[in-house]
Amino acid sequence: MTDVWNGEPLPDRGRKYTEIHYRLYDRRTRALISFNSTNSLDCIVTDVLRTAAEHPNARIVAVEYDGPAYPN
Repeated sequence: MTDVWNGEPLPDRGRKYTEIHYRLYDRRTRALISFNSTNSLDCIVTDVLRTAAEHPNARIVAVEYDGPAYPN
């Protein structure tokens, strides 16, 4: 299966798995409203959608960090 964008095929690429440590904040109040470590963009998108549903008035901003919120 080839991905197509604007009628042009995109080059085939391999998947990449990188550990991502992030925190979600409300831009207006600067309150921390979620955090996680994952290697999946799907997980981040799901967290943002869940957090948006739980905090409907928040203006969510994501910040990536160089390590997990809690040490392993």
